[in-house]
Amino acid sequence: MSEEDRSRLYAWFREQLDERRAEYLMSCLAPAPLSDLVTKGFLTGELARFATKDDLAAVDEKVSAVDEKVSAVNEKVSVLDTRVTGLDRKVDALVAQRAEDRAEDRATSRVRHYWLAGIGLTAVVSIWLDTAGVIG
Repeated sequence: MSEEDRSRLYAWFREQLDERRAEYLMSCLAPAPLSDLVTKGFLTGELARFATKDDLAAVDEKVSAVDEKVSAVNEKVSVLDTRVTGLDRKVDALVAQRAEDRAEDRATSRVRHYWLAGIGLTAVVSIWLDTAGVIG
């Protein structure tokens, strides 16, 4: 029965009877078509699709197992962080040593350059002096 039909029926009951009896009769009628009403069987079937306490307990156990694995991974990450920190210190020491070695190599190269320049200059001066007849 549509809402419009319900309203007309209620108005007719009020005309034929008093308001109190009309309201009582309307309350005895289903407020919607019977095909639209929910049955216990349908409701039980729909509710069976949702999780039960046992399902939630199983999920809680799985979450606990995952938490334990995450804790184990976090411990391993902590150990790796410690190792990486140690390696970083070693790399920094090697970089500093390499910088010192490069500075030392530059100084050595500069000394060699001056020695070679001096030897070359000495040879040129001796040849020049020999050619000029100063030495001989």
